[in-house]
Amino acid sequence: MFEIERGSVEEAIMILQNLGLKVNEYEKTNSTIPVEKYKELLEFTIAVARKTNEITVTIDEMMDDIAEKM
Repeated sequence: MFEIERGSVEEAIMILQNLGLKVNEYEKTNSTIPVEKYKELLEFTIAVARKTNEITVTIDEMMDDIAEKM
């Protein structure tokens, strides 16, 4: 197994993949998801997406700074 940097896009993708697997497993054993659980999952997914976006923006800004200095 390889190491994933905390706060990286790879970590965000891995978290979302794990969530997808858990939801798929839950779906096999339960026909409905309680609204509260769905809301928690949605809020968490949005938080991960925002964090991923922040990281992407930071990387883009760093690349722009490097390009300007060259």
